[in-house]
Amino acid sequence: MTNRPRTPPAEIETDLVLASDGAIYARFDEEPPAGRRVFTGYALTAEERAKHGTRGLLRWACLQLLALGSDGCVYVEDGVIEPEGRKEFRGYALTPEEAERLAREVHRTAFNVTIAAQIK
Repeated sequence: MTNRPRTPPAEIETDLVLASDGAIYARFDEEPPAGRRVFTGYALTAEERAKHGTRGLLRWACLQLLALGSDGCVYVEDGVIEPEGRKEFRGYALTPEEAERLAREVHRTAFNVTIAAQIK
């Protein structure tokens, strides 16, 4: 097994990110629900992720908002890095109730996928 950085496939859409502020943000195309915190971030490249490493990214997350995307990318809040040519994520913070419902759905889906894989 190698430690080469992997580049996420470009065709995977980012629907959710888990941010260093503890919130889960859901992607939106139009207007977010009223009163929701909004996160706009730009994806780091594989080279940038490798350069910083886990410890460097964690230190960086203490200074600005970082988010792990459902597409495998690490997103940095707007204004920190040059956005040109990067994947963009714009999302609004889920309420605690929405986040709980999402966690239940992810758990149910993961369980079903595990059972299906064991059957095959």
